[in-house]
Amino acid sequence: MHKTKNNRKHIIAGFASLYLLALTAGLTLPGIAHAFHLPLWEMGAGVGVINVPHYRGSETEVDVALPFPYIIYRGDILRVDREDGIRGKLFRSPDVSLDLSMAGSIPVPDTDEGARSDMPGLDLLIEAGAELTVNLWRSESNAQRLLFVAPYRFVYSIGDPILKYQGWTFSPYFNYRIHQRGSKSLTRYNISFGPIYGDSRYHDYFYEVRPEFVTAERPAYEADRGYSGSRITISVSRNTKKYMLGAFARYDNLDHAVFDDSPLVETSDYFAVGFAFGWIFGASDTTGRHESHDH
Repeated sequence: MHKTKNNRKHIIAGFASLYLLALTAGLTLPGIAHAFHLPLWEMGAGVGVINVPHYRGSETEVDVALPFPYIIYRGDILRVDREDGIRGKLFRSPDVSLDLSMAGSIPVPDTDEGARSDMPGLDLLIEAGAELTVNLWRSESNAQRLLFVAPYRFVYSIGDPILKYQGWTFSPYFNYRIHQRGSKSLTRYNISFGPIYGDSRYHDYFYEVRPEFVTAERPAYEADRGYSGSRITISVSRNTKKYMLGAFARYDNLDHAVFDDSPLVETSDYFAVGFAFGWIFGASDTTGRHESHDH
């Protein structure tokens, strides 16, 4: 019974993880743009596949293949899309915006192998906070943009206890975007890169070794706050009125991270890839915000 309960917990957490990653990692990107004004909302369903390490620095990985809801909403305050995730607009001008934003990471299961052997698993994490976006450059046609994006988020674990604070992260990055419009489709390319920072509580969540888990090969360890490595993400998507197709690849390097000497860091390289296909069942006749003002 306990094993069944844990399996159910990980399935639910995996589903939530896939959707959060789809929103925040570029697995799927914003919806159709056949007219200059986009629909206020779109709804559908899709199937996504991701392959990611259990955590940054882990040599073990997980494959998740699950359906997910395809939901896009372009309201004046709340926006849900596949390029910037879940956002609440706090301030917006043609070249600067401040939004609420969210992210997430997958749970880590109990294991009897690897660096975390006989240590308890880790719960699903969600991140919520503010994100500053500055438009540094745009082409005359507005099809290409270079942005500076600076999200600062508070991190919470979901599990036992239901919600627990796990520190903060700050991950500024540069984002280069290309939008190619056809008569019946929109193709988008994204590449982003930048450093990641976190506090000691957030780093300890992954890399701390408490005294009760010390072994001959695994000494006690507490992490510091500071540099968490760097990240490069590349994504591409194609959207029509009836379907969307998207893929992403992410690479993190942990060299010189403040926790790179933790016994739980097995590798300094982190690779994640994902693919998604979605069917759009319906869209509103009402249009959302004028796209030229969006970042």
